[in-house]
Amino acid sequence: MATPIPIVCPYCGVGCNLELSLDEHGRPFKSKAAGRNPELNGKYLCVKGITIHELLNHEERLSQPFIRKADKLELVSWEEAVTAASRGLKDIISKYGPESVGMLCSGKILNEEVYLSQKFQRAVIGNNHVDNCARLCHGPSEAALRQQLGFGAVSTFLEDYDAVETVFVVGAHTTFTHPIIWMSVKKRAKRGGLKLIVADPRETDLIKNAAVHLKVKPGMDIFWLNALGKIIIDKGWQDQAFCEKHTIGFNAVRKATENFDINAACARAGVKRSELELTAELIHDRKTIFIWGMGLTQHAHGTDNVSALVNLALLTGNIGKPGCGLSPLRGQNNVQGAGDMGALPNLLPGHMPLEDEAARIHVGSIWDANVPTKAGLSAPEMIHQVASGKIRALYVIGENPAVSEPQSNFVAWMLQRLELLIVQDIFPIETLKYADIVLPAAMMGEKEGSVTNAARRIQFTAKGVRPPGEAKPDWQILQEMANAMGANWRYSSTAEIWEEIRIAAPVFSGISHDRLRQSPGIFWPCYDESHPGTPRLYEDGFGFRDRRARFLPVNLPNTLMEPTEEYPYVLITGRLLEHFNTGEMSRRSTKLLRLRPSSFLDMNPQDAATAGLSENETVRMTSPYGTVRLPLKLDVSMKPGYLFAPIHFSDPNFNSLMSAVPIDPKARMPALKVIPVKVEKDG
Repeated sequence: MATPIPIVCPYCGVGCNLELSLDEHGRPFKSKAAGRNPELNGKYLCVKGITIHELLNHEERLSQPFIRKADKLELVSWEEAVTAASRGLKDIISKYGPESVGMLCSGKILNEEVYLSQKFQRAVIGNNHVDNCARLCHGPSEAALRQQLGFGAVSTFLEDYDAVETVFVVGAHTTFTHPIIWMSVKKRAKRGGLKLIVADPRETDLIKNAAVHLKVKPGMDIFWLNALGKIIIDKGWQDQAFCEKHTIGFNAVRKATENFDINAACARAGVKRSELELTAELIHDRKTIFIWGMGLTQHAHGTDNVSALVNLALLTGNIGKPGCGLSPLRGQNNVQGAGDMGALPNLLPGHMPLEDEAARIHVGSIWDANVPTKAGLSAPEMIHQVASGKIRALYVIGENPAVSEPQSNFVAWMLQRLELLIVQDIFPIETLKYADIVLPAAMMGEKEGSVTNAARRIQFTAKGVRPPGEAKPDWQILQEMANAMGANWRYSSTAEIWEEIRIAAPVFSGISHDRLRQSPGIFWPCYDESHPGTPRLYEDGFGFRDRRARFLPVNLPNTLMEPTEEYPYVLITGRLLEHFNTGEMSRRSTKLLRLRPSSFLDMNPQDAATAGLSENETVRMTSPYGTVRLPLKLDVSMKPGYLFAPIHFSDPNFNSLMSAVPIDPKARMPALKVIPVKVEKDG
């Protein structure tokens, strides 16, 4: 029996450690937690984590390159695929300029591979049109946190739950989305004294232990968040000493609330004033951690939502101290790393702003290239600019825009209009249907390097399994592509790439592969090899020249998704425990598919009776942008007027119902969480 392979789980942002047990042929037959990282998941894994070996062995793994010939994908050699891809990119750049090529990068690949992805786009292609999946989940969190605190990242870590007194969960079903983290929080809560506040329109299992459940109307969070801030200020419950010593802008926020109508805001948000007053009691003078998910962010005003929550944390002094902090629940296993490595149109590696001339010169000197100065397009903007002809080619690495982007029927049309679509992935995803060139990639366990979990913990993940057929690690594919385009990259390993990252981005300079191999992970920033890392941000001040955080008054939105006479219900989309994102990995697990084999629509029995609909009946659900058909499930926990459906199935794809406009002006993210719909009998 071969030695088990220690890897980091390729699913959510918790970053659980597990081991792959190998048979005599070197193939994995079991995935389990071995307890090697007691600081994180110990001997626990969720139901998805124990199925990783199924993905590595799956018969549908991409194992050879393809090129579309006469509207059919045909197997080709690597040399032919790379030559065709590079020639196609060169031709498009020659005709239309470098601004005509965009890249969608993954939050599931290694840090070292993300770094090369954005380097390829900036130094080889010659523009900043690079983006990653964070745009569609926590782009607003990253934007608000960076603007107000300095870093677009979680400020706290698990040990803070030993000291916390109140946990405030907004728009997240943590039992399903981040089960191992939530299990750890609940264990700490049982030691006594912890109060839980939940703001969610749905009655999930979290409310069983909640001191307060705010049954907010979907998309109306900014009303109750501002009202809660007003209550705290009116009662004099703000941490005045913290506000005066560690922030700027408090007076601006206070003045902005002078004429704010708390009762009107509560009515708009669907919450009771008495519930908000109790909430205020539970977070003032109590160590509080604020947790939030995509229920808060996936709106056209998502950045303002997060800013309002950051204001509450600053108002109550709940940041930069033990037992306090702000924790957006990042979705994918390396989505934090994707932002850290610079796979964003406005940031370079290490969160250095593109507009910082010194940073551009610094990075450019390492690359022996000029870093373009103009900020690039976000992922939704790239899709839209296909219609205008500004984007002619897309290089998609580990992303599935045909399913994940809003108005997916429109997206499919745009993907077909491209002159060149290169797809680099581990499975034949939906987007591959429109690809001109397909490049097969290796996954976790088949390559080694680092990933960064939702709490900024950088961890090492090992290799020990052969990729299927001719599949290669993403970093090797990128190097071949870059050199075919005229570059001279000579990386021999991810360790060599990481050494360049340490020079390019000072926040990682104290972290080496050797240190990562010998530790349970290191939190960035970490500035030299004697530095222990920074589990809790902002203990010594905030990430600005004056070391002070920024209050930001937020205006009430005019981009709300509300029911109408024609579309009387509000659809809420979300996640299940058994599946993940667009489902391209989890739906290929026999175990997970057996547990949750297909999609469904949850509806309150009272609404179903009024509409003449029955359990398990196939219904037709229509928004202003599309129609889907699916079986109906009755759920008494659903509030009348609201519906719920999971996001993990391509048939139907609920993003076909969502609008691509408007987008958040600060985070450039579309509204993916709620949409007004009507539901009818099918046929």
